[in-house]
Amino acid sequence: MIQTPFNYTGSKHKLLEQILPNLDYTKTHFIDLFSGGGSVYTNILDKYEKVLVNDIISDLIGIHKSLLESDEIIELTKSINPGKENKEGFLELRESYNNEKAPHKLWALMLSSTNNMMRFNKKFKYNQTYGERGWNDNTDKKVEEYKNHIRQFKNKITFTSKNFADIPIKSDKVMVYCDPPYSNTEAGYNAYWEKNDDLKLYNYLKEVDSCGASFMISGVLTHGEVPCLLLEKLINDGYNCKELDFDYNKVSRSGKKETKEVIIMNYK
Repeated sequence: MIQTPFNYTGSKHKLLEQILPNLDYTKTHFIDLFSGGGSVYTNILDKYEKVLVNDIISDLIGIHKSLLESDEIIELTKSINPGKENKEGFLELRESYNNEKAPHKLWALMLSSTNNMMRFNKKFKYNQTYGERGWNDNTDKKVEEYKNHIRQFKNKITFTSKNFADIPIKSDKVMVYCDPPYSNTEAGYNAYWEKNDDLKLYNYLKEVDSCGASFMISGVLTHGEVPCLLLEKLINDGYNCKELDFDYNKVSRSGKKETKEVIIMNYK
């Protein structure tokens, strides 16, 4: 498995061995609707003719796209990364990013933030704390492996940064993978997810199903005592559901809670 160099919040890297075998490989086109750190799309590039990578956070897509095209963003990110024992430099970079956003600034912040986790407030300002870390030898190894892998497939990848509802499904040859934030979790990127987006995504997936395309959605069915109504509705509709072996508490900021991670598919 190729590991992306972002250590992204909510990354599915540790679940790939359970997710990838369950994708529908009879389709020719793949859409990663909420790509995040890109763990899923990175590891299916040899399986589909065309791959669309989408995320509403435009600078995150900017990182992916830049790494596909050249090494320029690597040098830019290294040059501004605060690294260890440089909290003042981190705070200055965070302020600079919030005043004038750019992909390399976001990447540098992610690498230096607490637990490498990205977080935004409701005003979409980056507000994660300093994590006493930065670009290191392990980052170099991940970047080298990642860029060499994805650049083999440059001609089949398209990047977009849109709201998921603005990504049309016009063919029954499409496999759509969804890993959205959800309103029942505390992920730091949830500033980009509104309460009614759960229902919007439910309706979107019903449309995917109605046109003969395939979808898989992954997420936490229950988090503590808070259910995910979107996932519950899909299960009640009779779609194929499998429980995954995953401990959500390892990435939760709110202490130990009972969780159940699942994938739901409209195919067997």
